[in-house]
Amino acid sequence: MASLDKLGLRCVGILVSVSLCLLVGCSRRDSLAEVCQASPAICQDLDLDSTCREARTPLVALRVALSKQPELLQQDETQFKQLQLVEAYNRCLKRASGIQHVNNPYLTNNAQRAYALTSLTLAQILEQTEGSTNPHLAYYHWVHLGDRQALRVLLAAQRNGQIKEAYILAGLATSQLDDEPDTARMLFLEALRNASAKEFVADWLLALAKVTPDREIKYLLQKTNIDLTERKADQRMLSAQLAAPAEVQAQLDQQALLLAKAFTSGSYSNSRWPDFLAGNKQVLPSIIAAEG
Repeated sequence: MASLDKLGLRCVGILVSVSLCLLVGCSRRDSLAEVCQASPAICQDLDLDSTCREARTPLVALRVALSKQPELLQQDETQFKQLQLVEAYNRCLKRASGIQHVNNPYLTNNAQRAYALTSLTLAQILEQTEGSTNPHLAYYHWVHLGDRQALRVLLAAQRNGQIKEAYILAGLATSQLDDEPDTARMLFLEALRNASAKEFVADWLLALAKVTPDREIKYLLQKTNIDLTERKADQRMLSAQLAAPAEVQAQLDQQALLLAKAFTSGSYSNSRWPDFLAGNKQVLPSIIAAEG
């Protein structure tokens, strides 16, 4: 399975940034009309009104970049970025096409036309990327289209240590919760270790708690989720499941605050918390000392 082309992704990002600069005016302001006049193919499925401008701008920027370096379109990461941007724009147009403009009906008509055309564009990209072994594209096909072969590709890649993205690991973990709880637990632990503070999802802790056999760590995960999300929870039920002395529960409550802080600050991955959640409770003193 081909590894992610990180260099290619950086190149696309640079080109998109340059094109965005041209569109929104870093040194001068090139209007969308000028871009479309110079390269009609870039705009053939777009609504050129102000509708969905925020979603349209990065899509146009990517297309401008690719018109200058079309070889980048052969890279998996470029196809994935294009898929994301077309989908986001198409989703916005779907909402806009349902709005009836009484005084300016052409706005509705234009949005409906662009929605239909970008739906075709999206279908074409999905057809072109079907069967891809790129993790991002395979994950998209599995989650959005229920492609079981894509799931098998991802699981094989994960077993070979080729999946590092936290959101893919968490998605795979979720798929294994019922049938392979030990595998799900390992995948969620890896997802938490790989996630940045921005990528971290608090509900992963609840899913991990579901497949964690140790009652104290299970309680710690649930309590940390509550601290992070401020959701309402039945504390009496949690205490009954823990079935521990009050002083132990109080200690776990304090540890949950420290763990929540580790996730929000981004320090979790470089701490001893991953070892602790994996079951090595002997590292707790060093965690407490580090929090000082």
